[in-house]
Amino acid sequence: MKKYQDTSNMTQELKMKNKRTKKLSLQICILLTAYCFLFSACEKNISFDVPAPPDKLVVEGFIETGSFPYVILTKNSAYYSTFNLTDINKYFVHNAMVKISDGTDTITLQEISLDTAGVQVSVYIGLGMIGQVGKTYSLHIEAEGKTVDAVTSILPSIPLDSIWVVYNENPDYPDKVRMYCQLTDPAQLGQYVRYFTKVDTEIFKPGLSSVFDDALINGTTFKFPLDRGYNRNDSIDFDSYGLYNKGDTITLKWCNIEKSHFDFWRTLEFSLGSQGNPFSSPLEIKSNIVGGLGIWGGYSPSYKTIVVPQ
Repeated sequence: MKKYQDTSNMTQELKMKNKRTKKLSLQICILLTAYCFLFSACEKNISFDVPAPPDKLVVEGFIETGSFPYVILTKNSAYYSTFNLTDINKYFVHNAMVKISDGTDTITLQEISLDTAGVQVSVYIGLGMIGQVGKTYSLHIEAEGKTVDAVTSILPSIPLDSIWVVYNENPDYPDKVRMYCQLTDPAQLGQYVRYFTKVDTEIFKPGLSSVFDDALINGTTFKFPLDRGYNRNDSIDFDSYGLYNKGDTITLKWCNIEKSHFDFWRTLEFSLGSQGNPFSSPLEIKSNIVGGLGIWGGYSPSYKTIVVPQ
């Protein structure tokens, strides 16, 4: 009788183990299936059919104190399209009607062709108008069946107090110096600036981050370093970026601008700086062009020059 009971218990235990084994096997199969699905999903090639953007005029126009207004007028292209510098001419818009009004006088800009580093650039120039502080300028363009409009003003200039250079700030580059500036900001909030620098006889170039506002320094006297302007088409050595050489003649162009002008460069430079970063968020480049893209901006410049001693 005892032997029969032991055999019965063993049979019961075997049945229970068999059930647990089947349950565990089922769980393992489900887990493996989930992993296979996960990894196959990670490795799957995903393609997006990005529609072509609507055709728009792209404006890059400026007017500054004491200078003629000018406008570079081009067409937009798809984000993923192939761009070749030799084909740049096909993007320029020719035979457009470009007009500027200061509220009293209206002029029509003339289209001229300039040779820039072997590339023919089409520019519309208004020889009958000079930028003046305190005036507002309206831009109107008609081209290729499209119409765009924009408005900008030339604000009063608020010059820097002074500029100077600091030596040996980077021990790896003992022959290079960094420029510093001092600015006394007005009490009223809402000052916006874009700067350019020129070394010797070079052209003026903006910094990689070329615009500032007074949100944090409003109403104070503030000292700060200012990077050397840079051509974005050149490769950058970030170890020596922003520095000058002994013997350089540095000219700083400090321009007061409107908020809409500031917003355009702020968003554009942030977008350019995040290119190639897969974790960056999409950013809309702000524009004051109604019916198109780009910028129509006024500059009120002031200048400072310093010669770096040998």
